[in-house]
Amino acid sequence: MATQSLRLEDLSSKVGFKLVVLTVDIPGEKVNTLGAGVMAELDGVLSTLSEKGARGEIDALILKSGKSGFIAGADIKAIQNLKSATEIEALAQRLQGYFNRWEDLPFPTIAAIQGAALGGGCEWALACTAMVLAQDPSTRIGQPEVLLGLLPGAGGTVRMPQRVGLVQSLDLILSGKALSAEKAFKLGLCDAAILPEDFWNSTVQWVRAQLPRLVQKVKQGSALRLGRAPKINRWLEGNPLGRGVIFSQARKGVWQKTKGHYPAALEILKVLEGHGIGAGSHVRGKAREKAMAREAAAFGRLAASEVSKNLIQIFFLTEGIKKATGLLPGQTVASMKPVTSAAVLGAGVMGGGIAQLFADKGIVTRMKDITPEALGIGLQSAAQLFKKQVKRRKLNPREYLQKMNLIAPVLDFSGFGKVDAVVEAVIEKMEVKKKVLAELEGVVSADCVIATNTSSLSVSEMQTVLKNPGRFVGMHFFNPVHKMPLIEVIRGSKTDDRAVATIFALSKQIGKMPIVVKDAPGFLVNRLLVPYMNEAMMLVAEGVPIDEVDRVLVDFGMPMGPLELIDEVGVDVGEKVLHILHAAFGDRMLPCPIAEKVVKTGRLGKKSSKGMYLYEGSGDRKTKKLDPEIYSIMGVRPQPRSKSDEDILDRCLLPMINEAARCLEEKIVETAADCDLGMIMGTGFPPFRGGLLRYADSRGVAEISKRLQGFAESVGIRYAPSEALLARSKTQKTFY
Repeated sequence: MATQSLRLEDLSSKVGFKLVVLTVDIPGEKVNTLGAGVMAELDGVLSTLSEKGARGEIDALILKSGKSGFIAGADIKAIQNLKSATEIEALAQRLQGYFNRWEDLPFPTIAAIQGAALGGGCEWALACTAMVLAQDPSTRIGQPEVLLGLLPGAGGTVRMPQRVGLVQSLDLILSGKALSAEKAFKLGLCDAAILPEDFWNSTVQWVRAQLPRLVQKVKQGSALRLGRAPKINRWLEGNPLGRGVIFSQARKGVWQKTKGHYPAALEILKVLEGHGIGAGSHVRGKAREKAMAREAAAFGRLAASEVSKNLIQIFFLTEGIKKATGLLPGQTVASMKPVTSAAVLGAGVMGGGIAQLFADKGIVTRMKDITPEALGIGLQSAAQLFKKQVKRRKLNPREYLQKMNLIAPVLDFSGFGKVDAVVEAVIEKMEVKKKVLAELEGVVSADCVIATNTSSLSVSEMQTVLKNPGRFVGMHFFNPVHKMPLIEVIRGSKTDDRAVATIFALSKQIGKMPIVVKDAPGFLVNRLLVPYMNEAMMLVAEGVPIDEVDRVLVDFGMPMGPLELIDEVGVDVGEKVLHILHAAFGDRMLPCPIAEKVVKTGRLGKKSSKGMYLYEGSGDRKTKKLDPEIYSIMGVRPQPRSKSDEDILDRCLLPMINEAARCLEEKIVETAADCDLGMIMGTGFPPFRGGLLRYADSRGVAEISKRLQGFAESVGIRYAPSEALLARSKTQKTFY
C-alpha cells in the first residue's frame, strides 16, 4: 500500500517470515517530520495494520526512513503557529493517540534507525517493541524538546522511564542530549547497535533471530529490553523515599542551572514525578491514559508560553544560518572551493585554539610564529583542548594523536603556498598586523582567502597594504575560542563576495555560528557590550556595590554579571576597546574613570587572579570572591541598596538597545535577527528572552525611549535616545 509519505511493503516472500516494512519518506523534503499530513496518513496505515495483524498476516514490522536521517521530530512551525494551550494540548493528544495505537499493534514493531531520531522520531521509536541503531556518526537519538522550552509530548515522558529507568530518563530529558548508537545500547535505550555496512540486511537478520522473544514481549506488553541502570538507581526508583531523594536532588540541580527562568525543566520534573514510572513498568490502559493526559496538558502549557516561543524563534534563526551563505540577495559567487587546508599566523593561546578547531574538523593546518616558545604555547593549548575530549570520552587516544598530527608548527612560511585560507592572529596592533599581512600576501596562492582575527581594529585599513584587498576579510573569534559559538565575519570596504562566503562557510564547517558584520569601530558585539560593561562601572563609581550590580543582571538571566564579565575579558582589554569606541563615537562612550585606576594597580581580571574580584585556584576551576580593597583602589565608598534593581538593570541594558538601533540604521548588520544571534551567541544574552531586540519589543520601544530620556536628564547625556530609536517610537515600529 502506497501513500504520499508512507509506504507499506510486504517482504514475506523474500525473507522467509511474515515481514512488512513501513518506510517514511516525505516527498520534496530533506528530512522527515511528523506534520499533519504524515499523521493523517498514519491513521489509515494503522487501520490496515490492525486488520492484517488480527488475521495473523504479519509476524513483525520494521519501521524505517527513506532518507539519510530517520525522523527529525514534530513540525515545530505548526506548534509555533498555535497560540492557546488548549489547541496545543489537543495536538499532542492526537499524536499520542497514533503512537498508542502503534504500541498496541498485535505483532512486534522494530525501529531501524540510521541518522537522526530526535523528538517525535525518538518517541515513535519508543512506541516500538524494539529499536536497532546503525553505528554511524550521523546516527543520534534523543529528546531535545527542553531546548525549545518544551517537554516530550507524544508519550516520551511515559515510555522513556519504562526503557531506561527514572534516573537516566531525567538526565536525557532534562539535558536534551542526543546519544550515539553505542551509548544508546549501553544505556539500554536501543536493543542493538549494528554496523552501518549492509545495515538493512543485518537488521532483518536480527529481527528473524529475535522473533520469538519479540513476540513474547508483545504478549507481555513491555519493551524488549530494560535499561541497564545501576543497582542503586533501581533501588532508589523502587521505593517512595528513594524517589523523593531523586526528585529533590534533580530540582536542586535544575534550579542551580536555570534560576527558574526555564519552566520546561521544572515541568518535566513535575510530570515525571506524577507518572510514578520506572524501568520495568508496563504502563497500559487507564494508567497510560492518565499519564498521557498529564504529559499533553504540560506540553500545551509550555508551548503556549513566551519562553518557548522565544526559544523556538531562536531555533529557526540558527537553522536559517545553517542554510545561509553570508551573502545578500543578488550577491553570488561563481566558484568557491571548500577549505581543506588552512594556516594560522600567530600561535599562543588564541592561535592554538583556532588551530585546534580546524584540526578537530579534519582540516590540515599549519601554525606559524617567530619563536619556538610561542609555538609551544599554541601546541599546548590545542593539546589541552583535545585531552579534555579524551577525558570526556569524545575521543580515544588514537584519535587524539591523529588530530594533533594535523597541526604542523612552523617558524617560516613553508607550505603556506598550498593552503586554502589563512587566519592571522598576531598581536592586536595595527602596524604589526599590516606588516605581517603584506609579507603573507607574497607567499600564499592567488585564490587563498586571508582573514584577520581582530576584535577592534579596522579591516578596511588593513586592506590598504594588500595588492588584492578583495580576498581579505575579518574573522573575529570570541574568547575562549573552543566555547564561544559566535564568529563575526567582517566585510571591509573592499572585501569581495567570495571572501565573505568562504569564511562564512568555514565558520560553519568548524561548528561555529557566523554573522556578517560591516567594518566599523567595535563591529557589532563589542559595540553593544562595551557600553553595558562601562555603565556597570559607572554604577559602581556612584556607590552601587559590585556584587549588587552583578546579582541584578544574573537574576535577569545573564550568565554572569557585567563586572565579572570585565574580569573574564580582561580589565585592560575592555579599557582599550572602550577608548577606541570613545574616539569613534564621542561622549556616549565616555570611559568610566575608575577602570583606569584598577588597571594601573595590575589588577587585570581573571588572568591575573585579581580584578573586580579575587580569584583562587587554577584553570576553569578558579573561584571568585569580593575583595573590599577594590573600593579603596577605585576611590569609591559602597552604598548598598542606594539604587533600585530596576534602575540598575535598565542603566546596563537600555544603552545596548539604543546602540543596537543605531547599528541597524547604519547597516552594521542587516536584520534584528542578526543582532540578536550575535548577542546570544557572543555574550550569552538570555535565550529565554529571545534576544536583545526581541526583549526590546516586549518592553515597548516607546517605553524604552522614555526611560532613556529620563536617565539622560538625571544621569548624563550619554543616555539620550538615538534618532533611530526615536523614529521607531514615533511610528510604533517594532524591531521584528
